[in-house]
Amino acid sequence: MEIVQFILLGLGIGAIYSLLGQGLVLIYRGSGIVNFAQGSFVMVGGFAYYEFRVSLDWPAVPSVVLATAVGVLFGVAVQYLILRPMRTSSPIERVIATLGVLLTLQAAAVLRYGVSSTSVPSFLPTNAVEPLPGASLGVDRLIILVIGVVLTVALYCVFRFTAFGRVASAMAENQRAVASLGHSPDRIAVANWALAAGIAALAGALIGPITYLQPTQLTLLVVPALAAALLARFVSFPIAFAGALGIGVVQSLLTRYVTVTGWGDSVPFVVIVAYLVLRGSSLPLRSHVLERLPSVGDGRIRVVPTVVVVGAFAFLIAFVVPPVWAQALTVTMAFGILTLSVTVVTGYAGQLSLAQYVLAGSGAFAAATFVSRAGWSFLPALLGAMAAAALVGVLVALPALRTRGINLAIATLGMGIVLFSLVLSDFKFAGGDTGIPIEEPSILGWEFGAILHPYNYGLVTLAALTLSALAVANLRRGRVGRRLLAVRSNERAAAALGVNVYVGKLYAFALASALAALAGVLLAFQGVTVLPAQFDVLTSITVIGVAVVGGIGTIGGAMLAATLLPGGVGTQILHGADNLERFLPLISGLFLLYVLRSGRNGLYEMNAHLVRRIGKLLRVPSVKARPPKARPPESATVEEQHDRPPSRTLRVSDLRVQFGGVVAVDDVSLDLVPGEVHGLIGPNGAGKTTVIDALTGFVRPTRGTIRLDDVAIGPWSARRRARAGLARSFQSLELFADLSVRENLAVACDDGGGRRYLSDLVAPGRIRLTPPALAAIREFRLEDDLDRKPGELAFGKRRLVAIARAVAADPRVLLLDEPAAGLSDDEARELGTLIRTLARDWDMGVLLVEHNVDLVLSTCDRVTVLEAGAVLARGTPREVARDPRVVSAYLGREADEADETDEGARV
Repeated sequence: MEIVQFILLGLGIGAIYSLLGQGLVLIYRGSGIVNFAQGSFVMVGGFAYYEFRVSLDWPAVPSVVLATAVGVLFGVAVQYLILRPMRTSSPIERVIATLGVLLTLQAAAVLRYGVSSTSVPSFLPTNAVEPLPGASLGVDRLIILVIGVVLTVALYCVFRFTAFGRVASAMAENQRAVASLGHSPDRIAVANWALAAGIAALAGALIGPITYLQPTQLTLLVVPALAAALLARFVSFPIAFAGALGIGVVQSLLTRYVTVTGWGDSVPFVVIVAYLVLRGSSLPLRSHVLERLPSVGDGRIRVVPTVVVVGAFAFLIAFVVPPVWAQALTVTMAFGILTLSVTVVTGYAGQLSLAQYVLAGSGAFAAATFVSRAGWSFLPALLGAMAAAALVGVLVALPALRTRGINLAIATLGMGIVLFSLVLSDFKFAGGDTGIPIEEPSILGWEFGAILHPYNYGLVTLAALTLSALAVANLRRGRVGRRLLAVRSNERAAAALGVNVYVGKLYAFALASALAALAGVLLAFQGVTVLPAQFDVLTSITVIGVAVVGGIGTIGGAMLAATLLPGGVGTQILHGADNLERFLPLISGLFLLYVLRSGRNGLYEMNAHLVRRIGKLLRVPSVKARPPKARPPESATVEEQHDRPPSRTLRVSDLRVQFGGVVAVDDVSLDLVPGEVHGLIGPNGAGKTTVIDALTGFVRPTRGTIRLDDVAIGPWSARRRARAGLARSFQSLELFADLSVRENLAVACDDGGGRRYLSDLVAPGRIRLTPPALAAIREFRLEDDLDRKPGELAFGKRRLVAIARAVAADPRVLLLDEPAAGLSDDEARELGTLIRTLARDWDMGVLLVEHNVDLVLSTCDRVTVLEAGAVLARGTPREVARDPRVVSAYLGREADEADETDEGARV
């Protein structure tokens, strides 16, 4: 009966998780936000119950009710004061805001109650019952389990059968539509947050006597609850409840039957990560919402200011500051390298990683192992640790290949917990509380241990920070940096240009992990022992928070962010101000919430904006960086492209695409011949864009063949098809908003050489556009717009940039998806002329999907008409325009005008 006993114990643990998991599902169904602060609301409820029950000596039941009410008030405050002003922000930014709430509430609780555990009397019976012979379960846990069941049934019924539930679920999909029906999105969101926070606070009052009250422990209860909610896809209350119970049972059984420490915390997340990888998609669907992150810097290195600043810091460390300040500067500079790793993986690549500090710990652990157990000297151990951490980073990145956004954040958090639980906190591997002993580091006999030589250690850390910052700046300006920003901005568009999205993500995680390892080694090697267990998961969340505060996409922002992390310059400044350093975590959390709420891009941008304003007031010339003006292409003509590959024909036969029971494309056949423009028209929902998605590899056909000349390309990925000569545009343009027009074109024509992933860190070189890109600039008259970002251009010009970017890839076949949408009649006619020029002079086959019938009939050589996914008619423009079926189903009166269109009118 032992196994039954541990199953019952696991059910008690799972019941606790279920209360948090239901709150997570509730908030997500009502607002589309994953609330990482749900564990903080548990902490609020637990400590509120402590205040009422212990400090004020009030009766138990009123204390529980008031503690729940306090949680409700906190939920209302978070929605009204933080998330309501952020309603136009991206989902990722709102998730980071919940991380800010977590950090702020936890910091406040530590200031009030400290880090030790606080006991509180239980108001539930603590005796045990025996549901089965020989297997007992505490009555308090049984009551919590019953509460979980009742709560699950109640929430399911509310969201399944009531008007409020239906409206709340609809609001997560489209708040504007809900408001247009007369409902208040603000009231619904407040109700959801109040209810979820109240449930969490009640859970805190219930479980406080069981687990004791400790800020970090209660805050991290959200982690297994996230796993349960993720199994339910943040939608199903019953599945979340069952998942929470299952996780509790698995943890209980592993604790009993597996002797290796950490498996109880780790296995559920191994399962969750596997679930995400299997369920996710390699590329986002067409419905994927673009999630904008804060803007990025240009990566330009200003040599004179850089030399002056680095020299000044070296002078201060070597000759001016006392040892305590040298140590503070060293810690801040090491943290600066860590926040640079966040700039790479999140700022440049757009992958939200909640495991960076744990990865830093893996580097410290590896280096200490190499030094202590393998006898390596410091420098080889450091390089080996960076390489080892890069490999670990690749493992952490594996979920990023199949998931993204919020799910990726949860996956990286889970991977961080696995790494911390199984390796960094293991006594056998990492030395437990005593750590791994090391010798004083030295390079070629020059000793620079932080204890005996703090100034030398500071200079080494300054050199490491300078090299890291230069490498990250070079990365931003190089080809690889443009690829990463393209992936961050739009994975589909990047893949359509031949960018290897997989490699880009893996590289970003690997480089960021190597930088994190460098920071971890410099932080850990300041003493005589290395304590890998100090690199905890919660500090990884703090690192992300301060990186956003500083400016997650800029080098200067990373430097400012480092001052807000503990033990560094910020701590030393506050220590001098009446010992206020203990308030630094609270200040960091509040700063994070302010930056996100105000919609700013961090302190660095705010300071830069202030400097520019002061400069204007003092009439000082602006020093805002801008790339040099583009030189007109000297010989940007198609005729001079002597090495163009031969033209190719794309043949499509019996193409069928089916989504579940819906047939989107049914037996479509067409040929795209060099020098010809083939039109594809039909009403909305006819399957035109799905045809392009299938041809370019974004949708897997149910059946049919796609051949490029005589080669079947059906199994090929989108990237491979792009490299073979298939290029496309998108209905919604999908330009890379963080890149200039020049850089957008450069992404299309940059070569994919693997050496660039290393050489760009040292010598990124200048942008060199290929002859096709230069010709596209001339054809589309973009010479004066090359150094502008897409958002600075008129809509019609952006349309041209989108087509020019596709043309810059020098394709053999070009597929245009509604390129004239939103253009005036004159602009549409000019576009038609350009399309005919591309087909004729570039000798490429063009597929034109368009609703502008006049443009199609006057531009195309052949036209195919779709209706409900099937071919309704095909032929020359004149034949199609006169087809009675087409006239009846689609053209209508436009056919009268089309009859007058002569094929000779086509340019």
